Amino acid sequence: MNNNNNANGGAANQDRDRDYQIPAHLLQHAPRPRSVTFTISVMQLEYIYVTWAAARNRVRQQLYQPDLPFQPYPLPPVWPDETRAMMVLWIARERRIFEMEMEELEYLLGLRGAR
Repeated sequence: MNNNNNANGGAANQDRDRDYQIPAHLLQHAPRPRSVTFTISVMQLEYIYVTWAAARNRVRQQLYQPDLPFQPYPLPPVWPDETRAMMVLWIARERRIFEMEMEELEYLLGLRGAR
């Protein structure tokens, strides 16, 4: 018994699929990542910097005073999806910039091979 004919809906669907065309909007190219811009409001940017300072203090405490009790983490704010995505991208960008700065520092101090 051969059930392969029914795998894609049978012969009736094959005729219909032959005439099917992919909508044009699905064939368009997505914008290049470098041509997409993201904006963060001043308030959100200030919130990031304040939270960043708090994170820096927590890390310093973990490194230099691990015996002291840690402050509990505050509840994170609820962000709309668009804002959350922009903040994730901003943090990824800052992380990459920091890595690039550390590489340059290593080159300038002679800790990496010359370019």
